[in-house]
Amino acid sequence: MSSDVEKSIETTEKLANDLNYDTNWCDMPPEVKSKCIGKMEFKERLSLRCTAKAERSLVDSEKIEFQKGSFLGESERYGPLCQVSLDSKDGSKLIFKNLKDPFELMKYIWKVGNFENLVIHIPEGTSFEEKVIKYTGKMSAKNVEFNVTLCATEIILAILKNTKNEFESIKFEADHDNDLPIDEILATPQIQNAKYWHIRCYDKKDTLRKVAQVWIDKNSVIGSTFQLYSWLEGPFDEFLEHFAERIVSKSEERVRVRTDNADRHILLEWGWNPILKVHFELDNYFRLLVISADIKESEYDDDCIGWIRKIHPNPDIDYNYFP
Repeated sequence: MSSDVEKSIETTEKLANDLNYDTNWCDMPPEVKSKCIGKMEFKERLSLRCTAKAERSLVDSEKIEFQKGSFLGESERYGPLCQVSLDSKDGSKLIFKNLKDPFELMKYIWKVGNFENLVIHIPEGTSFEEKVIKYTGKMSAKNVEFNVTLCATEIILAILKNTKNEFESIKFEADHDNDLPIDEILATPQIQNAKYWHIRCYDKKDTLRKVAQVWIDKNSVIGSTFQLYSWLEGPFDEFLEHFAERIVSKSEERVRVRTDNADRHILLEWGWNPILKVHFELDNYFRLLVISADIKESEYDDDCIGWIRKIHPNPDIDYNYFP
């Protein structure tokens, strides 16, 4: 028995002595390098791709996951600041400022990044505005947010059209006076197929009925949701008038209309009750939903504050005050 143990020890020592620890990065096969690159953070990848043409190709072929990517351009109105901010899945943050050619970095990040959240604040007049508009590369993001007051119309449309049709949510932050090109936005497949999208601070009476009409025309799936925060009360009445012949049921706060598909309806809810009227004199919240035609009125979601919080998550408002 002891001789067997001794033999095992000798074999182990021999194997240890035969191991070669002199393997360099350049000796590794591409598939091993790719796995290593997949573990690297963005800054490390940028450094590696500068070492050789082959490494650049490998680095560029590996996607990187970002929790959030924010892209801010400069303009005459908002000053010279141009900033790219990247949040990793592990919580670390990387910020690039005062870039000589910011679009080149943005273009590269859009190419290799998979974004959980994408924030675009690129104003009209930005030095690289035309490059963004002409950019045709595909981007990948689950949730995207546009600050309409800080974002050129053509850039909004370009980003939408160039992002893969896989959005979970799309958010527009307007300013009540801003003329968002709603017809052009509604024409994009990305908006038509979004699970959820909303516009804050937008005062056009025909917005709700235009969204609903697109859903009818495109036979949008059950669960599609659109929310609007406006200072106008008119959108609800405008919707009623436009879809008068399709109305299934209506009340002061809800209206349900037929689509061209017998198995689904569209429900409009006005999140504005007596309590909210007291505390939000100018605020009107609307939610559009594609619902199953089988849903009964008793099954409606009465948690108005719950869905208002999604479009207006204002920490200064005590939502729990409302019944």
